[in-house]
Amino acid sequence: MAEGFVNFFIQRLDSLLVQEAESFSGFEDEVLWIMGILREIGSFAAESGSAEEFDAVHSWVHELKGIINELDDSVDEFIIQMGAHNGSDQKVWIDSFRSELQKIGSRLAETVHRMRELNNSIKGEKGEDENFHGMDEGETSASSALKLQYTNLPYHLQICLTYCCIFPENYWINKGRLIRLFIAEGLIQGKAGEITEDIAQENINELINLGMLQVVDHPGNGIKLVVPSHYREVCLHKIKEEKFITACPSSDSSFPLTVRCVSIHSDMKQVETVLNNVRTRSLFLFGKRGSSEENWNWLNLYGSKFLRVLDLEDSKIKHLPDEVGDLMHLRYLGLKNTNINELPERLGNLRALQTLDIRWCGNLTAVPKGVLNLLQLRHLKMFKSIGIGGMDVPKGIGRIKSLLTLTGIYAGDGIARELGSLIQLRRLGVMDVAEDDVSELFVSVMKMQELLCLSLQAKHAFHQGTLTLLESFVPPPLLRKLQLEGVLERIPNWLGLMERLTYLRLGYSHLSENPTSVLQLLPNLKILTLWQAFEAKHIGKEFCRASGFPKLEDLTIASHVLEEWTELEEGAIPSLKFLRLHNCLQLRTLPEGLQFITTLKQLSLLPLLDDHEERLRPDGGEENYKIKHIPQVKFITMSAVNQIAMRSRGVVKNEE
Repeated sequence: MAEGFVNFFIQRLDSLLVQEAESFSGFEDEVLWIMGILREIGSFAAESGSAEEFDAVHSWVHELKGIINELDDSVDEFIIQMGAHNGSDQKVWIDSFRSELQKIGSRLAETVHRMRELNNSIKGEKGEDENFHGMDEGETSASSALKLQYTNLPYHLQICLTYCCIFPENYWINKGRLIRLFIAEGLIQGKAGEITEDIAQENINELINLGMLQVVDHPGNGIKLVVPSHYREVCLHKIKEEKFITACPSSDSSFPLTVRCVSIHSDMKQVETVLNNVRTRSLFLFGKRGSSEENWNWLNLYGSKFLRVLDLEDSKIKHLPDEVGDLMHLRYLGLKNTNINELPERLGNLRALQTLDIRWCGNLTAVPKGVLNLLQLRHLKMFKSIGIGGMDVPKGIGRIKSLLTLTGIYAGDGIARELGSLIQLRRLGVMDVAEDDVSELFVSVMKMQELLCLSLQAKHAFHQGTLTLLESFVPPPLLRKLQLEGVLERIPNWLGLMERLTYLRLGYSHLSENPTSVLQLLPNLKILTLWQAFEAKHIGKEFCRASGFPKLEDLTIASHVLEEWTELEEGAIPSLKFLRLHNCLQLRTLPEGLQFITTLKQLSLLPLLDDHEERLRPDGGEENYKIKHIPQVKFITMSAVNQIAMRSRGVVKNEE
């Protein structure tokens, strides 16, 4: 584990030499000297293998981490001071930092000799200690096996799994959010020629394959993850031992001075005390909701100059203090679902910021001009909660060449043309698409050859707004997720040629022609949502022929006009796992042939007509044979929906 920890910090120093070249000018020799010592320590730790289980070596590893954390603090402090001072004041900090580097380098050098002595001693003891790999006192064989499995993980997976436990127990962690946090925290080791987000996803996939992270079935709303309780216990033990991450489930929790990551699960008022007493790098608020909102302007960031992650998602906070602009190390600012109505102009000072998440943020409708200074920004995620639509961004957005994600943007007033400069984008979401902007928008999108996900929403999409799609459009070659919201005249020819497409949502399309005549031929489509997409009262086997939708696993249909789905050919949709019929208020029958789809795990009928429920009942229902093979059938009857609606309006039915 020491090897992994040391290598992580070597990588950080290496990247700082590039990113902070001006600040570190003149210190290259000292930094390279320290990196050389760390590499020697790392290679020695790799050779010593399981010797870290010995108390003496464990103590040495703990001491080593303390030294490296001190070095981390010194580096961060130096960068802050160099940005805040000039001239003779800078010279004082330069001399101080050089002296600090020399002291820390000497302390690290001393550890090399001590390591070798310890290793020689351990080699002599190892053969005599028959219980070296045995269980700790009071430990069961099951918990010992889990601990061993965790210990045998490569360090980069250990730290990623442990980090997941900053979230409360049973919290559904969004996969995309986790990827962005891993990168902001510096937990991902870069590889030449690879995008860091892809490496982070590989790490998560490895943990999923090992069963250490579990995917929560939440199709259509992104991938959600949880840490199984037995692995969580192992990780929490490690957290307590390392004093590196602190998760605070109760209001009387204490915070070690060495803590680097603080996760508040209880009283939010602890935050000010925390930030004034520790040099935390990350702060998460998962505190109790429903507190009196007038008291939600208390966040004080004066003692938090080292913060790299500030995640306030779902908190009731109303105001982001101006001093957030002083957090020059901040890489992740999560404000999703807060009550913040305005962003400080000094946001533009956050030169290290990689992620800005301002979805469903109070009355926020625009981002300040200062965002154009965020030249390291990789993910800008936006969505207006008032007058649902795209956010206004300042002209010049096209110069942020680092952007990989740009969602919830309004592309009018010339912004559609500017998007053509962002050829590195992988995810783009444009809202309020007007016909006047379509030509420039599609020209810009065709330049994005790395684009993986595209979402286009027409102006007034939910109220018969038309989304114009050009037949001349050639989709980017790697595109695999597509969302189209708004009335469509017809399905464009290019949609049937998108062989890489795995996810498609057609929302409020109100098509008169059957879209599945084209869509069922897509070879890799896994998730399909047709939400008020097809204006048909009756559909039959033409909806999907035998072998149609070969890889489709998740199908959602919502239609206010659909009355009858009569037939599915045997062999159609052979991989289907989830079928959802939502808002089909007039649907009176399920298709003949549904019984042949043996892969189905769940059928959801929301709502279900009362007389249809009778026909589906297991005790004599005439249509039950179509669904009796499905493990889970979820439904709410229309009468139950009406009762819920009456209660919500304060109407109570008199049963007497």
